Amino acid sequence: MIKNSYKQIIKSVKDQSRVKGLTHRFYTYPAGFSPKFVSSAIKNLTKKGDIVLDPFMGGGTSIVEGMRLGRKTIGIDLNYISFFVSKVKTTILKPEQREFVEKWIIKLDQKLKNRIVLDKFTKKALSLINYKGLGKGQIYRLKLILNGCSYFLKNLKKIKNKKVNNFLRLLILRSMQSTLHNKRPICEFETFKQKIKSNCLDMLDGMNELETNIKLNSNKKIIHNSTMYNKCASKSLSNKYLKKKKTKLIITSPPYPGINVYYGTWQIHGRRNTSLPYLILGMDRPVNRSILNFQHPKTKDLKIYFKTMEKIFSSLYKASNKKTLLMQLVAFNKLDGILDEYLATMKKCGFKEIQLNGKKRIWRDVPSRSWQSTYAKKDLPSSKEVLLLHKPNGKATIN
Repeated sequence: MIKNSYKQIIKSVKDQSRVKGLTHRFYTYPAGFSPKFVSSAIKNLTKKGDIVLDPFMGGGTSIVEGMRLGRKTIGIDLNYISFFVSKVKTTILKPEQREFVEKWIIKLDQKLKNRIVLDKFTKKALSLINYKGLGKGQIYRLKLILNGCSYFLKNLKKIKNKKVNNFLRLLILRSMQSTLHNKRPICEFETFKQKIKSNCLDMLDGMNELETNIKLNSNKKIIHNSTMYNKCASKSLSNKYLKKKKTKLIITSPPYPGINVYYGTWQIHGRRNTSLPYLILGMDRPVNRSILNFQHPKTKDLKIYFKTMEKIFSSLYKASNKKTLLMQLVAFNKLDGILDEYLATMKKCGFKEIQLNGKKRIWRDVPSRSWQSTYAKKDLPSSKEVLLLHKPNGKATIN
């Protein structure tokens, strides 16, 4: 099957078009997949009813595409933001719930005042943002936007339906992200209000499109065939379903060795990262910031990283059989030794590298991407990713 489909997969893996369609733009998660690549891989390498597993699901792209195409999808991620975003992306609201969402936004927008009240949320949010050095006008606009966010979150507490509540919370999160993250100067308050309304319509349209696609691929019925876990992949693969039926395709993009991605944080006015997204979701940021990358951001020592990946790959091996294909997109900012060690870790866990129809490894450029790397900028820029393909070879040297 790989030999007949490799051209389509190679073409799609190099796709650099803007992410759009379905629920993919519900939230911008760092180091995300191209939906075209995931869709091509699932279409060409699996059939309806097969299990598609993503042990580092991130923004949930593989889960959405698998669900759309009628596959049983399993997603795992240690980051709660990833879990929350993916859960909302794959939840279809009823027509009356969608109508309620639209009316709720319009009603609150009309009542939202252009004024500053230093309530508990606003004070906490300001404590998480380095706004020193900003002009008075920008600080004023920042406080107005935080107050607007607080206003929506307070009213959100009155909504008891969990699915509706989660959708609206993600709407607020997305609107704050598109208003504040990497924006210079701080946007006007009216921009935030406009984002809330336009994002609401865009997300509802995306949900409608996903629902239509699912029905086309599942005999006009909405089948909730996705399961997600907010844990490390090494602890979540005891899934009862996987014990009965092994996964056909594992498609993922793991944390990159030697490259630190700021998962779950934003940059306000180009200044230091803020954990504001966690506050909006009503939770604390992980105390250990390195836990999501499996490595400390200020060290070149990758022992913890490879030890963790060894445990995860061992779990993936147990969830596989001889027909399973493992596809990964990984970035290496320093090729010398690290790629070899990565491949050696996989071999130790029972996976053998293969190429698409005998071709060399496929590298892709990722536009508009920059990471904080623990290494000097040499060998390879961290905006380069490589597609690695493996199959179980039955020769794992660890349990």
